[in-house]
Amino acid sequence: MKISVLAVDDEKVFLDFISQMELWKKETFQFAGTARSAEEALRYLSREKVDVVLLDVSMPGMDGVELSAIISQTYSEIEMIALSGYDNYDYVRKILKNGAHDYILKSRFSEELLEELLEQILERKKNRSTWDTKKGLRDRVKKWLLENRENPFTQDNSRKAAVIGRIYFSDKDTEKEREVLREGIARLFEEEAEAKQDILAFFADEVQFVLIYRFYEEHSENSILSKLEKNRLSAEKNIERIFGVRAESEKCPLFFSDAALRSFLLHKLKSTNEKTTVQKDRLTMTLEQQNMLLSAVKRLNYEKAEQMVRTIYAQIPMEKEAMCMMITRELLELLDRICLEYEIKLDFIPKDFRLFSYTQRKSRETLSDNISGLYFNVLREIKEKEQKKGQFSEMVSCAILYMKEHCSETITLSQTAERLNVNSSYLSRVFHGETGMTFIEYLNRIRVEKAKELLKDGKTLKETVGACGFQSYNYFLKIFKEYTGQTPKEYLLHE
Repeated sequence: MKISVLAVDDEKVFLDFISQMELWKKETFQFAGTARSAEEALRYLSREKVDVVLLDVSMPGMDGVELSAIISQTYSEIEMIALSGYDNYDYVRKILKNGAHDYILKSRFSEELLEELLEQILERKKNRSTWDTKKGLRDRVKKWLLENRENPFTQDNSRKAAVIGRIYFSDKDTEKEREVLREGIARLFEEEAEAKQDILAFFADEVQFVLIYRFYEEHSENSILSKLEKNRLSAEKNIERIFGVRAESEKCPLFFSDAALRSFLLHKLKSTNEKTTVQKDRLTMTLEQQNMLLSAVKRLNYEKAEQMVRTIYAQIPMEKEAMCMMITRELLELLDRICLEYEIKLDFIPKDFRLFSYTQRKSRETLSDNISGLYFNVLREIKEKEQKKGQFSEMVSCAILYMKEHCSETITLSQTAERLNVNSSYLSRVFHGETGMTFIEYLNRIRVEKAKELLKDGKTLKETVGACGFQSYNYFLKIFKEYTGQTPKEYLLHE
């Protein structure tokens, strides 16, 4: 058995020291890589599986305490060893509470000590099954689904999918026998996981089960649905062959958010009297529909957005009520994000997206009219608001355009003034008079807006900092917090 180790520290010298240790030449230990920040570590963990994270407690931005809490919640199978230059009891208490194997002062850290700790972890892992290591995460997912507790997937960048089904036990089975069967069946489902994929299996009640799939590298919808179908059929046959009970299951449609997936699963679980059938039709917007709508939204083309919403509703088969509800939810969630970004207040959207009661009271035509009307009015209001902001002189407008086109480069007021063939002092005075901002303040705003888009598109912090023209990571964090009131991590969480 081999265990892999990821080292997380903002000090390159310390990372080099760890990576060059002789112990990595042994067959039992593998050095997986390094991360210079907690955010970079989380991105790595979302792509690759490791056994141990060696983390520094004190780092810029998200510190090791917060990172250990996220690892504990999202990757409960991973062991942690914390390192610190400070003998701070509060740090020690929090880190160990989050499940760290040990807490070591850097002044006492050595290759021999690390090897000893890794040997202890290796021995412990040999005595633990994969099922046992995932128990904590499995419990949190169940509580999130059934009790609306905290979402355990907040920092998980995997593509999620689900299968739901039921087991038909024999009337002769005692409750104790059924309990043993439920665990055995759940274990069997989780063992179906392939490489770069994870499965969490649990029973929502005595007979209904839920499987949450996490795909770390697969992005094709057709491929994901095909794998779900293959695993589902294989598991059903094995359950009957091994345990002598019949299972029926169906793969759920793919969703663009964890909240939509949870709502759908709850809706299906409540329909216990309905016979489970294989899901053949999607219940959400297609990627093509979503991309076309987002394109209209980004251009603030309210007429095109209204038309697109009506088209989406028109393409829903009349008998697909669940599909109508799910699409309404997605449209409202998207509109809510748009309003947050442009600081538009929406008092007329159903509070907390009480989707099912909201849609059940309205006909398909009424929903189409209401939702398309919301898009029309909101996007028109945003466009008028943006146009009022943009009523600048030709010189200032040209300066802003130049800043937007070259914001990834090092640009200055003098450089821009020379480009426009005007005096830099004159440009500075007029620019501030019309925009209410200095040249640098406006440039930083442009760069922050670009950074927000890149982060939402899944770019790493390192890629974002470089693409937006910031000269250092710390300066980027400072400016981003000034303009948004949030760190990049907090911004993505709200998104």
